Amino acid sequence: MSSLTPIVLLHGLGRTPRSMARLARRLEALGHQTLIPGYPSQSRGVHACATGLEPVVEAFRQRTGRAIAFVTHSMGGLVARCLATDPNDSRAIVMLAPPNRGSEVADHLFQYRLARAMLGPALADLRSGVPDKLPIPPCSIGIIAGTRAWLPFTGRVIAGPHDGLVGLARTRIAGPHDWIVVDAAHTLLMNHPDVFEATGAFLRDGRFPDHLHDLPDDVIGPAR
Repeated sequence: MSSLTPIVLLHGLGRTPRSMARLARRLEALGHQTLIPGYPSQSRGVHACATGLEPVVEAFRQRTGRAIAFVTHSMGGLVARCLATDPNDSRAIVMLAPPNRGSEVADHLFQYRLARAMLGPALADLRSGVPDKLPIPPCSIGIIAGTRAWLPFTGRVIAGPHDGLVGLARTRIAGPHDWIVVDAAHTLLMNHPDVFEATGAFLRDGRFPDHLHDLPDDVIGPAR
């Protein structure tokens, strides 16, 4: 059995476990055991998704006999915040493009009945300020944000640099965390080579590699 931390990978809103499969294979090549559970992101809110995942995550933890780490994409980061509340059970979280302070795009879409019907209760949980009520996990946290804005209309909605769906500033979380940016769009961030490297390094060292800290904190300011 591997001595490395077992990893639970959580996909984002409207995605499936397949979206995290390539990253999971990279982590397995490093020696990690991985689990990519599916969850009904379009029919349940963040808390309900976390509640549904609790027995699955606990069974994985029991099977591996070790504290686990989470690697998440987008809304999956908020779900992990609800799951990683015990420092004895969860060692770290690497969040990819997490809307930790909500998303201006979610604010915009929530105005429309069709969007609310398609994206479900979780859309309300992704609005500005709502994630502030979620727990801050008592473990090491690394955040990777993207800067490739591939959806033209979102530039009219999001203030400042963004990945097409989440602004850089909205990825930050209160409390200590490491943070880097990569030149990738929100949807495919998990498949970027720098993300592969950074995720493996954070799980090993508790911080991202120095050469990936290209954008200083004072560009957008520290977390508050």
